Parts: sequence; C-alpha cells; structure tokens
Amino acid sequence: MDAFDKISRIKLFTPRTKIVVPLLAAILILALFSCFTIKQKSKASVVKPQTYHEIETDFDIDKDYNRPIAEAMAGEIASLKARGNEFWYDQSQEVTMKEGMQDVYGRIKCKEEKCFMVGGSIRGRIDYLRPLSPEWKIGDCQAVGYDDWCEIIEPKLSENTMKMSGQDWLLGDFYIFGKDVYSVGSVKGDENYSVFKNGEEIFSHHMIYGAESPIEEAGIVSGAPAFTFYNPINSKDETGMVATRNIWYGAETINEKYAVESSSLLFSYKDKIGFVGGKNGKKFFFFNGQKVSQDFDEIRTHSCCAIQSYPIELDRNGILFFLGKRGEKYFFTEVNLNKYL
Repeated sequence: MDAFDKISRIKLFTPRTKIVVPLLAAILILALFSCFTIKQKSKASVVKPQTYHEIETDFDIDKDYNRPIAEAMAGEIASLKARGNEFWYDQSQEVTMKEGMQDVYGRIKCKEEKCFMVGGSIRGRIDYLRPLSPEWKIGDCQAVGYDDWCEIIEPKLSENTMKMSGQDWLLGDFYIFGKDVYSVGSVKGDENYSVFKNGEEIFSHHMIYGAESPIEEAGIVSGAPAFTFYNPINSKDETGMVATRNIWYGAETINEKYAVESSSLLFSYKDKIGFVGGKNGKKFFFFNGQKVSQDFDEIRTHSCCAIQSYPIELDRNGILFFLGKRGEKYFFTEVNLNKYL
C-alpha cells in the first residue's frame, strides 16, 4: 500500500473530531475578530482631533438685547447646541489670558532737569479698587462723579525718578504691577514716546496720543510687560494722522517681527504668545509664529464709548474661543492651540 492509500484511509470525522473542529473554527473566528477590533481601535487612537471650526450665529454684539451681553450670548450658544452644534470651549475652565496693570494718575514735580512722581491716585469704584494687590496700600478716597479717587500710599511713587528733561516732558500715563511703576511720556514733547520701568527706560517708539494716552493697553504676559500702543503710519485722513495698533513685548515690536500691519490682544498659552493680527484689511489670530484662524473683516479687541469688544476667551485645555465678523455674518470660532505648539 502506498502512502497515498494510507492517507486516504484516515477517518477525518471521528466523534471526537466532530466536536474539536467546530471549536477550533470558533476560536479562529474569535481571534480574527479580536485582531480586527484591536486594529480599528489602533486606527482610532491616532486620528488627530479637530483643530478649527466656525459656527454661524445670529448673535450681534452691537444689538440691543435688553439684558447683559454675557447672558444674551449664553442664550445664543444654548440655542445653537440644541440645534446640534458642538462647542469645544469649556467655560468652567476659563483662564486669564494676561495679567492687567493698574492705570495710575500721577503727580509730577520737576527740578534740575529731572522729574519725580511725588504721589498718585487711582480712579474707580472703591469696592473694585480695594483688593488690587497685597503689595498695595490705598489711602483716603474722594468721590468725584461716578468714580472714587484714591491716594496711593504703597508702592511709593516718589521713589521712581524719570530720567528726562523736565522742560519738554510730555506726560503719557502711569501703570503699576506689583511694586513696579511704569511711566510713559515724551522726552522732547513730540510724538517720540518712551516707557520707563522704575525710572529706567525700557523702550522708545513713535506714537500718537489717543483719547487718554498713547498706550491702549498695558499688561503682563508670561511674566514680561506688554504695551499696545497707537503707531502712526505714513498717511492721513480728514481727522489727521492715521494710526494702527502695535505691541511692544520682549524688546521687540510685534508688527515688525511677524510682518503684520496691526497687532492687539497679546496673550500666552504654555509660554507661547498669540495675538490678533491684521493685514490687507483682514483680521486673524496668530499663535506661536503662525496664523491659526481664517480671515475675518473684524475681530474687535477693545471697547470704546458705546462700542463693545467681541468675546475672546481661552480655557485650560487650550481651546481659543472668539466671535468674528465676515461680511454681514457672525461666527463663533474655536481653535485648538495645542495643534500649534
């Protein structure tokens, strides 16, 4: 009998094999299904989360809602969620985008071509001014109109000498953060303004004096001072010199460093800075050296008179949330900044 005959005579389906074979088949099917499931989970785990989206909204910041703006916006967001729109931003995890400086009104005395702050006061409501900083001591307050003017006892402003000519000194403004005093003014009385920290000049630039100061905003970003100022450009309109916004930060000006025409609202996330930039008539967000949003016709960063700034917020998870306007339409926009770290 040859080998083929021997193989052909083997019984393939004994009572035992009738049980074992289906069991092995089931095990094989289960193993294949498990491998497929693991593979699918592996694929899902490497899918990158979305980084940017816009949600069109009827919310208009300039509309009279007959209720607080924050309440009106919360109502609109709730309505959009009810219609199936997903929002990434977590309002319960909101973080401060920058630390603000306190605007100070100083009293100046000049002698022998040196000017000194001999005192100062801050303006606002007493209940708001009192908890400014544990390093501050506020003295007597007097009600003037809707505000209270309160004397500053600590820090001692008189110890901050401004090294400049008293004859031509044009006062800009004063700011305090902790015990540091920042003074702003023009040494020659022209549009070349300097900023001094505790009497030492830290930067100088051509500026235009706005409604109250050449500085629109002063703050601390990642531990360093930042000043948004009115930067004149080489053109005029019927009101005179035209200005754009520029930011001085880290011994540089943001417009020149990032080749934008305007910059405002400097902030930081994980020690990387971002801001609202402008170029060719469009506004956008810039973060960590790159553009992170689409173009808008307006992203309003500051309030003035009856004009409201647009909501711009950041949460602990790195989700930037803001309102932008394109044409006649408004969009709630969210950017995952972690994508750009």
